[in-house]
Amino acid sequence: MRICCISNMYPSAGEPDYGAFVADMCEALEHRGHRVAIAAIASRATGRVRTPAKYARLLLDAVRAARGADVVYAHYLFPTGSIAAIAAAIARVPWVVTAHGGDVANLANPGVRRATRLSIARADTVIAVSRDLVDRMRTAGLTPARIAVVNMGVDVERFVPADRAEARSRLGLPVGPPLLLAVGGITDRKQPLELVRAAARLLDHHPDLHLAFVGDGPLADRIAPLAAELGIPAERIHRPGAVPHAAVADWMAAGDVLSMVSRNEPLGVVALEALASGRPVVATSVGGAAEVVPDRGPGRIVAPGDTAAHAAALGELLENPPPVDTARAVAVTHALAHQAARVEETLQAAVDRRAAGRVRH
Repeated sequence: MRICCISNMYPSAGEPDYGAFVADMCEALEHRGHRVAIAAIASRATGRVRTPAKYARLLLDAVRAARGADVVYAHYLFPTGSIAAIAAAIARVPWVVTAHGGDVANLANPGVRRATRLSIARADTVIAVSRDLVDRMRTAGLTPARIAVVNMGVDVERFVPADRAEARSRLGLPVGPPLLLAVGGITDRKQPLELVRAAARLLDHHPDLHLAFVGDGPLADRIAPLAAELGIPAERIHRPGAVPHAAVADWMAAGDVLSMVSRNEPLGVVALEALASGRPVVATSVGGAAEVVPDRGPGRIVAPGDTAAHAAALGELLENPPPVDTARAVAVTHALAHQAARVEETLQAAVDRRAAGRVRH
């Protein structure tokens, strides 16, 4: 197929972590023999002028990229879904849109909800990355004609079990002490400060504990002061900032446990990346993370904001790490190649339905 992918998040040299999962899926579709044209926003820059300008440019790029396509494959319901609807209508091709989480949360706004309902009315299929998102869309009154649950998958060839000491050496980290990881935006929703609070409770049993926050965001500058207040020395806090997606693999290999205790996580691809790397994960019960992270063996599920439970789960996994193969086995069922095949089936079905409708007409 000739696929036009439209997304308001896509990685760039300046922001290598921005929508990396979309780029990975497009690459996986290309590996399956399809041609993928990209129309995307590759910058987080916002503002009264910059935001409208970004989306205006995206619309123009989308219309151009959709020419000659067989199907439009969009990411995020609104406003990208509306842009996809316009581009697909001009190109006279079907379109499919994926809901990722923030777009579903935005349905709480009545204006956004109405605009989203209008924008996806003509979509052939809406893909949700978790069953939780399907439930939330239906609660908001969105009932698309077809809906599928397909997560963005994990690259099990990039994220593999690797020697922890070697990974730490490459990253300039001490080899011996336990290392807890948080990977992703350092934002209120991701609750990075919860990891600092939970880690402080573990100092009696793990006085040499280290923390690494891979990513960036508005709460980044609050990590060090809170750590100091709670007795965690500054040299035990590692802040590499946002790194290219390929470099995340080294951090997964270097760590002992991944903490992903967001207030609400639509799915959490980083949890799958950790599991694929053979590392256990602590995740929260709210959202879709519990659909991929088990509450036993290589995973623990805790309530968001429950620092005591978070600390206990981290301590259990540090003291009794599960076998690497057990963690990886969980992730392999969500391999990117497998998920790309499911996306391919969804896109091909949309093309076939459009072709059948033209024949009948």
